[in-house]
Amino acid sequence: MIHNLKLKQFRRKRADNIQPESKLFFNEYSYEIFERISLIKNQFNNGMTFGFRNIKIPKSKNIQNLFHADIYKSETANIISDEELLPIKGNSLDLIVSFFNIHFVNDIPGTLFQINQSLKANGLFIACLFAGDTLKELRYCLMSAEEEILGGTSPKISPFADLNDLSSLLQRANFTLPVADIDRHKIVYKNPEKLFSDIREMGETNILNERQKNFSRKDVIERTLEIYKERFSNKDGKIYSTFEIAWLLGWKYDENQPKPLTPGSGKKNLEEAINELS
Repeated sequence: MIHNLKLKQFRRKRADNIQPESKLFFNEYSYEIFERISLIKNQFNNGMTFGFRNIKIPKSKNIQNLFHADIYKSETANIISDEELLPIKGNSLDLIVSFFNIHFVNDIPGTLFQINQSLKANGLFIACLFAGDTLKELRYCLMSAEEEILGGTSPKISPFADLNDLSSLLQRANFTLPVADIDRHKIVYKNPEKLFSDIREMGETNILNERQKNFSRKDVIERTLEIYKERFSNKDGKIYSTFEIAWLLGWKYDENQPKPLTPGSGKKNLEEAINELS
């Protein structure tokens, strides 16, 4: 197991006391994920969410019943659970929503398969999660400082799946009509300390099982900050950090879903279609 789930529970619960409006991305994306659902014509009778922490969930009008699951007891959670072990019988839900959660599961393929099995035919799965080059600058600075001072490195930041891998995993888990896209953000900070604060407030600090168990040495942290300011700052002296947020969407197979045309069944070739548009 890559991640320590008990530590994830502790870090998330600790961050629960912080207002969601102050947490980077969370308030904005909680509205966007349900806005995307609202644009779908389907009516979802019974849905379940995972990972919304203490955020008030802005349910869209095409969802009738929405149950909330999280890994710790909170005001918004109806069920204490995680996607890694779903307490849901098969073919029972119309909708499953995962919010900044899957990047910390230990078995993404197995988790996606469980989600697929829990959905009814033509049920929808939608998720947003950190992916790709998220925190690449911080990763570089931490590794450089440790290598320079200690002669070796310890894992500080979880590996994030890239978009192509996530798209392939949706297909492997038997989702139909899979869609995967990514939002890229470069957030500017006055100093690296504010970046560290944002990561803590989101409950997204290091939960790797192979992490260094004691506190990082003061000289390593100081050198990390120096490298960050040297390598990843703009002309105003402010530093920046990359965040990439992947969107995943897939449907449980249903025989009435639209299907792609078979190769060679088109009535016009590509050249003819382009000429008509010219």
